[in-house]
Amino acid sequence: MKLSRPQLQANRLSLLRQIQNLGPWIEGTLVTTARKCGKDNCACHHQGPRHPVLFVTWKEAGKTVSLYIPRQLEAEVKQWTENYKRLKELIRQTSEVQRQLVRLRE
Repeated sequence: MKLSRPQLQANRLSLLRQIQNLGPWIEGTLVTTARKCGKDNCACHHQGPRHPVLFVTWKEAGKTVSLYIPRQLEAEVKQWTENYKRLKELIRQTSEVQRQLVRLRE
């Protein structure tokens, strides 16, 4: 079903409001890995289990860049990455509505 110009404009406005109400975001992927800590007497220095750590990774000039995420920020940064995924989807949907508006050529 083809939507009218007012319906498309209402859809666009709804999408833009969702973008406006979206919380903070950060581009990147959360990556969990295991590392040795800085304590010489820790088991991780003697073939024991290593400590899990979290990073956000993204690309800059074709190279992967990582940012360490402190444990106290893990939940917050996870939400930011989810917000970024939602932002990308909202932008994609808004672009589609814009293309439909152009196709109307009124």
